[in-house]
Amino acid sequence: MSDATAAGWIELTAADGHRMRAYRAPAKGEEIGRLIVAPEIFGINHHIRSVCDGFAQQGFTAVAPDLFDRAERGVELPYDDAGIQRGIALKGAVATADALQDIAAALAHLGGEGAAAIVGYCWGGSMAWASAAVLPVRAAVCYYGGDIGKTLDSAPRVPTLLHFGEQDHAIPLSVAEGVRSRYPWAPVHVYPAGHGFNCDERGSFHPESAVLALRRTVGLLRAVF
Repeated sequence: MSDATAAGWIELTAADGHRMRAYRAPAKGEEIGRLIVAPEIFGINHHIRSVCDGFAQQGFTAVAPDLFDRAERGVELPYDDAGIQRGIALKGAVATADALQDIAAALAHLGGEGAAAIVGYCWGGSMAWASAAVLPVRAAVCYYGGDIGKTLDSAPRVPTLLHFGEQDHAIPLSVAEGVRSRYPWAPVHVYPAGHGFNCDERGSFHPESAVLALRRTVGLLRAVF
């Protein structure tokens, strides 16, 4: 790994030769652990970079691979209707298997098998869930992953924590209940908030829920490293 102490863009190469950009934020002070940050459907935008920077302040080296790069490079979308629609279209253009290859490239950069956990938001929450089933990550944290309900049979093989909003119109509470029923060992938390409650650049931001979810997330991460 690079000895660089400043956050910034790097390039990763997946197993199939695909090259993508990624944002890397080195841990501040003594490193506690390493994280892959899987983005929303808005790309590695200012918010996701700030999430990485926040984890770095907590002692985690964080890398966010640009999962959109296979469809279109350098995409950073705003949180408006146009951004949502374009993000949905770009997500649809990236196969889950390819996104998993790109997450695996971030894991390899961070040290390989068991070297990093994954934290994902929105689309990234679904990809964190998928990663927990098939990739050798150390743990997974899934924030409001919309596709989790479609893949409940994909059993996580590592410690997994899930966050949902009870007012999330995109994800029925039956998804959280389904995870609890099938995987009672995986903590599932439901907050008095809507979709995207962790993002302070969205109208759905719910600061109390975001703070509590982050506390629980960092608690799991500290426990597995």
